[in-house]
Amino acid sequence: MTIEERKAFWEAVESGSNPLLSVMHGLVEKWGLPAIIMCLGDIANILAEDAETAPLSPNQRGLIIGACAQVSCLSDQMHAEMDFLETQTNAETN
Repeated sequence: MTIEERKAFWEAVESGSNPLLSVMHGLVEKWGLPAIIMCLGDIANILAEDAETAPLSPNQRGLIIGACAQVSCLSDQMHAEMDFLETQTNAETN
């Protein structure tokens, strides 16, 4: 990322000119990226089910289901990593 891109990012976050970016940044600051990813996985599972019956074009349905699959995969990986770290921490304290 260039200096200009970083500056534009922080301007968007701080000014609220990109509300979604600002809110997501705040959530990540509060909860941490792993927790956000795992939460998005829960949302993606429901959204994928809803997309199957929603009045969408095949392209829209495919886009949503594909995105949900990728988010769910990342969430599953994050859950596994967090479980592993917890196991390691518990093993070190015993």
